[in-house]
Amino acid sequence: MSESKTKLVIVGLGETAELATEYFNYDSSYQVCAYAAEEEYIEKKLQEKTLLGCPVVPVEKIEELFSPTEYVVFVAMAYGRLNHDRARMYKNLKAMGYKFASYVSSRAFVARETSIGENCFILENNVIQRNVRIGNNVILWSGNHIGHRTVIEDNVFLSSHVAVSGFCHIGEYSFLGINSCLGDNVTVARNNFIGGGVVLMRDTKENELYRMPVLKPERLSSKMVFGFSEK
Repeated sequence: MSESKTKLVIVGLGETAELATEYFNYDSSYQVCAYAAEEEYIEKKLQEKTLLGCPVVPVEKIEELFSPTEYVVFVAMAYGRLNHDRARMYKNLKAMGYKFASYVSSRAFVARETSIGENCFILENNVIQRNVRIGNNVILWSGNHIGHRTVIEDNVFLSSHVAVSGFCHIGEYSFLGINSCLGDNVTVARNNFIGGGVVLMRDTKENELYRMPVLKPERLSSKMVFGFSEK
C-alpha cells in the first residue's frame, strides 16, 4: 500500500462493499485494508475470512484489530430496512470513536458553497449545484441531478438518474428510486420510499410510499404494430 494513502476498513461484505473498494482504491486518497461485518453475518456469508484479498473481521472486534487512531472506516451498506440498517452501523462505529471516509467521484460536478457530510458515497456523473447541503451517511448512485439550495438529510439513498429540482428538501432515511423526479420546492418527508419513475410535484408526509402502477403488456403484439415477422 502507498504510504501516502489513508488506511480504510470497509464495513460490509455485499455488492456495495465490492463496488466501494473499486472506487476508493482507484479514485481516492484511501486504500482498502480490510473488511468488517457482524460475526453472525460473516459465518453465513463467507467460508474463508477474506474478501478481495483482504482480511474480514467481526465488527464486534474491530477496535482490537484496527484501531480508530490508525484506520478510518466506510459503511458500505445499501438501503436495507429503508436505510436504518446502514444508519445503525454508522452510529455504532461513531460511538467507538471512528472517523469516516467519504467518496466523491472525480467525474462528479460539485459546485462551490456545497457541503457534504461523512460516510457519503457519490458516484460518477452526479451534478450537485451550488448551495446544496448533503448530510451524513448519504449515497448518491450514478448520474443524478441535485438542484441548487436543496437539502438532503442524513441516511438517504438516491438510486441512479434521479432529478431533484432546486430548493427541495429530502428527509432522513428516505429512498428515491431510479428515474424518479422532484419538482421545485418539494419536500420529501422522513422515511419515504419513492419508487422508480415516480414524479412528485407536491410535498409528502412522513412514512409514505409512492410506486408507479405495474405496467402490463398490451393485447397488440409489437410485431403487429411495427409490421415485421421473424424468419
